[in-house]
Amino acid sequence: MSPLRHVCRWGTALLAALVPTLGHADSTYKVSATRTQDAITIDGKGDEPAWQAAPEISGWYLTRVNYGKPAPDDTKVRILYDQDNLYFLFHCIDSRPERITGYTVQNEGFLHQEDNITIILDTFLDHRNAYYFWTNPLGVRTDGRIVDDGEAFSTNWRGEWETKSTIVKDGWISEVRIPFANFQFETKDEISFGMLLDREQSRNQEWSNWTPDGVNSAKVSRYPHLEGLKGIKPRPIFSITPYVATTVALKTTDDRGTFRPNVGADARIDPAPWLSVKLTANPDFSDAEADQSFLLLDTDLPLLPERRAFFTESEHLFIAPINVFTSRRIALRPHDRVWGGMQLTGKLGGLSFSMMDIQHRDSTGRDANGREVFENVNSGVLRLQQDIGKRSMISLVAINRSGRGGLFGDSDFQTVGVDGNFHLFEEFFIQAQALKSWSPLGNEDSDAYHVGLHRFDTLSEFWLQFEDIGKNYANPLGWTPVVDKQGYNSRVFLNPFPKWRFLPRLDVTWDSLWRRNHEGERTRWRNRLNVQPYLHHDFALYLEGIYDDNLGFRDRLGTFGFTLFPHDWQSYTLTAVAGRFLGGEIRGFNGAANIKIGPHIVARFSGFYTRNFNVPTNSDLYGTSGDGYSFSGYAQLRYHFSPDLYARLTLQKGGVYELADYNSVKGTFLDAMVGWHYRQWSDIFLVYTDQPFGGSQERRILSKISFNY
Repeated sequence: MSPLRHVCRWGTALLAALVPTLGHADSTYKVSATRTQDAITIDGKGDEPAWQAAPEISGWYLTRVNYGKPAPDDTKVRILYDQDNLYFLFHCIDSRPERITGYTVQNEGFLHQEDNITIILDTFLDHRNAYYFWTNPLGVRTDGRIVDDGEAFSTNWRGEWETKSTIVKDGWISEVRIPFANFQFETKDEISFGMLLDREQSRNQEWSNWTPDGVNSAKVSRYPHLEGLKGIKPRPIFSITPYVATTVALKTTDDRGTFRPNVGADARIDPAPWLSVKLTANPDFSDAEADQSFLLLDTDLPLLPERRAFFTESEHLFIAPINVFTSRRIALRPHDRVWGGMQLTGKLGGLSFSMMDIQHRDSTGRDANGREVFENVNSGVLRLQQDIGKRSMISLVAINRSGRGGLFGDSDFQTVGVDGNFHLFEEFFIQAQALKSWSPLGNEDSDAYHVGLHRFDTLSEFWLQFEDIGKNYANPLGWTPVVDKQGYNSRVFLNPFPKWRFLPRLDVTWDSLWRRNHEGERTRWRNRLNVQPYLHHDFALYLEGIYDDNLGFRDRLGTFGFTLFPHDWQSYTLTAVAGRFLGGEIRGFNGAANIKIGPHIVARFSGFYTRNFNVPTNSDLYGTSGDGYSFSGYAQLRYHFSPDLYARLTLQKGGVYELADYNSVKGTFLDAMVGWHYRQWSDIFLVYTDQPFGGSQERRILSKISFNY
């Protein structure tokens, strides 16, 4: 047995011994919502009389710079509710309203570096998991889940809510409506939620929230409570969303005809407050719904976010150091399909669970005649997660994938494992994981182990992780880029705010990676230092140095550039790279511009170009040996009639060898789409795609309409 495995197993035993000591008290700060019988119109004005009857919550505190001190620009909040909705009215005071910044017009956009507010709700009141609702002065909606007391975030969950914002003479106002139908909870006379309200002010990079002690927004265990919710209704017991879609194949590599109609449906039944039954039939055509900011170039990597409703409700349960289940590994390629599936998910007491069974068809490649070959697959997944104390947990996973009729014959894969997160202090926790797989690759040396030490707060982060993954470990429903390895990686991130005139902020990241194979041969040793000094809140330099002994080559790369955040325009980035990479000399540059043009148009451009010199014949660098080059280009133009109705045109082209563990990607992708979220959980899409697949370009027109009942 290797020394690293001894470390992992003894580490797991130590953690089990520490479990009884874990826990932390939550906040004692509480507020009540005011019930209203009046209709509330979400228009960003907050001028209904009912708002004046709700108490005003003010006196916010800083949570990052000058932690715990009163915020210079206060935020005032009022909270109303009726049987169906929870309402918030934010008045964000700003002494310089002309500097209020909002440039993201796309729902599910990343809103940092612009003014924004966040509402976070722990509806289970389990002090560890929560839903967040994030918006900016343009009324964009971004949401997701905080998992395991801030140890992870899940961005795939999508809720239904409404918001509208307006700029006023002393700041900006945001009005928000969150239907209780987003959540599952027990019906009783009075309900309490854990709740945090957060604000980011762009022009001075100040974060603040409503708690007297400035609680870190990720620490669900310390959230204050929202009380006084009486007579409210959770989501309906039954819901179904059928859809009708068509595909017109202008040019394709399969033999299924040029016009293909399609129907399918997702359904949900909640027989108890703690249990949900999810059903799906043919939930394909989800690439457009992801509305990704990048496109998929003929690759096996699970790059797209998950938007298939069947998978999103329990997706947060599968977050683990070694990825054990990624739903995007099911029906990943354009011609794959999910025929149907069933899932039981929920939380009973401190036990969260997900049990699912999916029948799907996956492509396994092409035969000697060039025809695509598929295998019929049944995948079963079980996940059990038990809370321990206030902040810790332990989990069990079991996965089975059985494929029949593929290019390489029948195949069966099984994986079982345990993992846990154990909090020793408020900002320090330990992760441990052990997995075992059985597959056609062999059952010897097919286990995997992980032990990690983590500490983080709003201004710093540290981790040290040890991993041992056997050369025959195989889990096709998870994502493990590198097997046959033993090693560690560490990371230190510091985000001080000196508040000096010419250095208001400084970001410093150092990470190190060392690993070897099970033959004892070192396969990689990488050290990276990244420094980003902000010479102004809107201007940062980018400095990075990498030493990477990888694949027998000693890479030494340096990067220098800058990022500019013009007021209300988003960002420009330009960097240059030079050094040695995979045995050859490399010179290149990378540029990106994200530009908001008026209230409705956003353009994004990026490009990467490198020139290679003296590349040896045994190098994997993209291109031929000797001199060569690699490039990629990306352009996207979006027009948003509203956050719910938009048109998008995207072009991506090129081929680049990634500076990581992944394979090179190359090709051309053209995408044009109109999307309309016309009512709750209901959408219309019309898409044209021209993309590489199976060695040639495919052109298709797709349409879809879904309607929720």
